[in-house]
Amino acid sequence: MLQKIIAIKNIGRFRNCAAVGDVTFRRFTLIFSENGRGKTTLCAILRSLFTQTPALVIGRATLGSPDAPEAQILFANNINISFRNGTWSAPYPDIAVFDGAYVSDNVFAGDVVGTAHRRNLYRVIIGAQGVALAARINEIDAQIRTKNDEIRNGRADLQRHIPAGMTVEIFTALPEDAAIDEKIAAKEQELKAAQRAAQLQQRAGLATATVPLFDPAFAALLAKTLPNIAADAERRVLEHIGSHGMQARGEPWLTEGLGYAANSCPFCGRDLDGVALIQAYRDFFSHEYLALRDEVTKHGEDIDDVFSERTAAMIEQTLLQNNNAVEFWQPYCQIAAPILPEAGRVADILAALRSAAQSLLQKKAAAPLEAVPPDDAYTQALTALDVLRASVAAYNAAAAAANSLITAKKQEARAADARAIERALATLKAQKARHTPEIRALCDADTASQREKTGLEQEKERVREQLDAHTQQVITRYGNSINQYLERINAGFRITTPTHTYRGGPPSTSYQIVINQQAVDLGDADTPLDRPSFRNTLSAGDRSTLALAFFLAELEQDQARARKTIIFDDPFTSLDAFRRNHTVHQIFKCAESCMQIVVLSHDPGFLKLLWDRVQPAARKTLQLGRVGEENTAIAEWDIEKAVRAQYRTQIDSLQRYFSSNEGDRRDIIQKIRPVLEGYCCNLYPVQFPEGDTLGVIVGKIRAAGPGHPLAPIVDHMDELNIYCRRYHHGENPNAAMEVIEDAELQGYVKRTLGLVGCLP
Repeated sequence: MLQKIIAIKNIGRFRNCAAVGDVTFRRFTLIFSENGRGKTTLCAILRSLFTQTPALVIGRATLGSPDAPEAQILFANNINISFRNGTWSAPYPDIAVFDGAYVSDNVFAGDVVGTAHRRNLYRVIIGAQGVALAARINEIDAQIRTKNDEIRNGRADLQRHIPAGMTVEIFTALPEDAAIDEKIAAKEQELKAAQRAAQLQQRAGLATATVPLFDPAFAALLAKTLPNIAADAERRVLEHIGSHGMQARGEPWLTEGLGYAANSCPFCGRDLDGVALIQAYRDFFSHEYLALRDEVTKHGEDIDDVFSERTAAMIEQTLLQNNNAVEFWQPYCQIAAPILPEAGRVADILAALRSAAQSLLQKKAAAPLEAVPPDDAYTQALTALDVLRASVAAYNAAAAAANSLITAKKQEARAADARAIERALATLKAQKARHTPEIRALCDADTASQREKTGLEQEKERVREQLDAHTQQVITRYGNSINQYLERINAGFRITTPTHTYRGGPPSTSYQIVINQQAVDLGDADTPLDRPSFRNTLSAGDRSTLALAFFLAELEQDQARARKTIIFDDPFTSLDAFRRNHTVHQIFKCAESCMQIVVLSHDPGFLKLLWDRVQPAARKTLQLGRVGEENTAIAEWDIEKAVRAQYRTQIDSLQRYFSSNEGDRRDIIQKIRPVLEGYCCNLYPVQFPEGDTLGVIVGKIRAAGPGHPLAPIVDHMDELNIYCRRYHHGENPNAAMEVIEDAELQGYVKRTLGLVGCLP
């Protein structure tokens, strides 16, 4: 049990706080403190103690102070615990704190339930026994991670001796073989043969040579004449060409010029009709003549192309490639190199034929109308070509026979799989290496580590099964307990039975909010605003109520609660008056099963509600008060006087606003109902005890009928009560956005002061 805060130094507002006077805690201790005077800091100090988290104190070191944080706290049985040099002198686990830190750690932060809240809530639900099991799972996970690192590092050395594609498990399972060296030698020989076979698949066979066929129409072209052209026309044209010394240029020149001579001479304009020479031109240079001359020209071009030096070079190249191919294939096939007798003379044979044929074509071109007989040179060249073609045909037949043998050899070699043999050889070598002393030690170590890891995984599974069974046992009970507290505090909503999951890491808990029989997912920070979630379905008062229900349900499950000190820091935040009264009741009920209750609040009225329910011997009121500009002290506090003074202070605030418009409008509205409640309670303390809200008072007056002394003003009080509800966030979720009209508020303040007889 907490007995006294002896000293707090250099922590937040407590620059140098020492115990003065009777500041001994009782079983029910109520501490008043204005906001910003140290309630949160005091809770952080106590949380740091029972969680043994020094950072909670160190992080709140007084700004600007050169000295280190210190604290000294006295507990029952003269247990004196101090915080010095960044650590607590002893642990003290029998404390539980409900404050903003509890809410933001376990329930929600801002208006969102995050992953951390779900995980922390899981630890809250499962209690000490479950936390111990979860801690064992985390411990095993850490051991497994360490073991994995050990296995990974060991396998890094082992992997250098393992062939590609083979796992460590297969490698370590390879048996020892006394005949391994002989097997490796045999497999290496098999691999060499297979590798040669693989090369055979890549190598081509022999190619065939091609010698072009000489055009059989060549002789017919040389013999071709044009009997339709008169001999006289030919004679006269040739004589005319000869007389002008035009020789070979004469015919082309005349052919082109004839196209310009229609009916008159293009030189002198003379009429050409009846001119015998012109008619001879026209007969001589007829369509048949021109076609014959073009045919002669075309044959000459074709012969130069088909029987060119390039053709001869291609044949010689084929012969060279085939000789190389035969040289490669002879070790594998019984083949001989095909022989071409004319090898080395192909270019000469084609050149001789090309020259003889062109000579004959020139003669034909000079006298197109005359038949040109083949000469000896042409006949011999053509015979040489025929002989060459026959030799090439025999050569190609020999190449085809060789290719048949080559194809058969490829098919035979294709059956051998060099890669499979290589893999088999690698396995044999790995099998030999596996049982060398160095690698045997690595394998034995890996096997042992794997066995230990498997044992850890099996133990983790057993512990998880125990945790799951425990969680299933307590989670339903915890959910029911939360809903019971929500109902007692008049929350207006409930939660579904919590569920748990291991997805995404450590175990976590989730639940849904049930409003109007509709289940709403909690959502998270990324949930769209147009989708119902925790963020937009619960008011600030609802969220505070839910957090308090979680805390009370946790205490209910705590087997050690009978020896614990329970700290409540402003537990009624954002609650309406009705819920606040229910909260008082639940705190009082909590005291029945706990060692000690400490409530910190900035509202004397709330503390007075608790004060009135506790026996005088068991209660104590203290105050966190300002000392100078920078220090806070813990001192005695007269709650009765403070409540009376608060009533007077609230009236003064309303009077100043009415007279000089002084004060924050929203704060002024919050003082109207307390003034009316205090007025009624002071007049009729028996009928209206401390804690009766204005709504309850109005209801009692109406129930008493017109004979009640306050009946004449009950309608005014009811209207004022309705007006104030609009601006209370516990009763109106949109209270913060409600516009406050100055003239309207002035009127309601005037009516309030008039009702209590304080209108200036």
